[in-house]
Amino acid sequence: MSNQQFIHIPSSDFPSDILKWMKINANPKMLFTLMKCCKYFQDFPEFPYFVVKEVQYGFKRDNWLFQTLDGKVYFYEGTQGIENIGKKLWITEILVLSAFPKIVSCIIPKIAVCDIKSLSLQFQNLAFNEFKYLTASGNVIDIFLRESTIKYENDEQVFIDLIFKCVPNVETFK
Repeated sequence: MSNQQFIHIPSSDFPSDILKWMKINANPKMLFTLMKCCKYFQDFPEFPYFVVKEVQYGFKRDNWLFQTLDGKVYFYEGTQGIENIGKKLWITEILVLSAFPKIVSCIIPKIAVCDIKSLSLQFQNLAFNEFKYLTASGNVIDIFLRESTIKYENDEQVFIDLIFKCVPNVETFK
């Protein structure tokens, strides 16, 4: 016999298939809200996302650095090191990407929620859709773009006014 505790979901007026469908199809923020306020969604053995306060690439040349909310730091080597993370990322504060020019394309598929307040891109070439995805939360207040370009899919440069529309609360732009 194992010492594992079994969590019993209370009976519900909803059919269990609908609850399962809601759990599978809810976006991460909605799922988090459901888990906090509804007893029918508290049967996860662990939170399904890797929540980090800070993500850096290029911290020590070709390495990833992830800092969790409780201050733990994780390192992964190489551009493919992010593949070692089994869960989707929920980034809450800082995203720093430098060195490797297309690293943005590597990390975006691994991000479930990007609630960043600070975005630093050094030597990056990214599509406007990628920039919009990283700044979609509307929480970004600091942007640092060092020798980085933001272009449309047809390779035309994005004008600064469209960049500012994506970050309405920006206070620092360098």
